[in-house]
Amino acid sequence: MATSDAASGKAISADGTPIAWSRQGSGPPLAIVGPLLAHRSSPATVVLADALSQNHTVYTYDRRGIGESGMGEEYTSESDVDDLLAVLEIAGESTDLYGFDEGAFLALRAAEESTVVSRVVALEPTLSLADGDDELMVLQTEIEGLAGVRIPVLVMAGTGSGDEAQDLARQTADALDSGEFLLVESDTQGIPDAALTDAIESFLA
Repeated sequence: MATSDAASGKAISADGTPIAWSRQGSGPPLAIVGPLLAHRSSPATVVLADALSQNHTVYTYDRRGIGESGMGEEYTSESDVDDLLAVLEIAGESTDLYGFDEGAFLALRAAEESTVVSRVVALEPTLSLADGDDELMVLQTEIEGLAGVRIPVLVMAGTGSGDEAQDLARQTADALDSGEFLLVESDTQGIPDAALTDAIESFLA
């Protein structure tokens, strides 16, 4: 098993924007990709990173314009992927990804564009919509983009989530070449931390 020391720093994205990252734990690398406004010190990310770091070298990062990361000149779906890939360069080897909410589709876009992503776990993919966006068009674009993802992917949803969240997760899994859907027992507050960790670990084992 690989070993790593806890560390933090700044990765430089393709357009020169600094992206703040942290590393903890030991074992195969795993990066957590949070929602649009996520930062690496958010409670959900901290709890999950602590749990997963028992068996993985876990990388977390601040999304562009959040926390200690820079904003850059513009924010686009392409810069999103570039920022994540810059963090993965710090890992220096093939890395698994766990993405949730808007971060799920980001993790999948990175997997489509780069060979450094080995597997993806996606929890309840959520569309990132800007003012004036047509939801169906955005969904069609995201789903069509999954055709290029050739690695194993686990897409999860909680039993306590609404039908819309579960249906989108199923659609996402069905659109993938090697996609698997898993419905995890949950309540209205989401999937319990232990159940989420167990599902991720089981898939990545």
